[in-house]
Amino acid sequence: MMESVRVNVLLPEKLLRESKSLVEKGYFSNFSEIVRESLRREIINYKIGLGELTEKDLELLEWVRHEKAAGNILSEKDMAKHGLKV
Repeated sequence: MMESVRVNVLLPEKLLRESKSLVEKGYFSNFSEIVRESLRREIINYKIGLGELTEKDLELLEWVRHEKAAGNILSEKDMAKHGLKV
């Protein structure tokens, strides 16, 4: 498991409100999860644009998207209910 590091970020109030709304609606278990997921997506998008992902990487991403859409991937909140940690 990777070590986590605390960072401070300045956000526009509207972005913070919208993010908290997604957490309250249950799309994310907490604010940290939405930040991590957003950063992962941005990094992947840049890597795709720069041609840094292999065909296997792209296949894996497509599989994950498919499984997530099918409800086969648990959120951190759901994992915590089962005593699991990311």
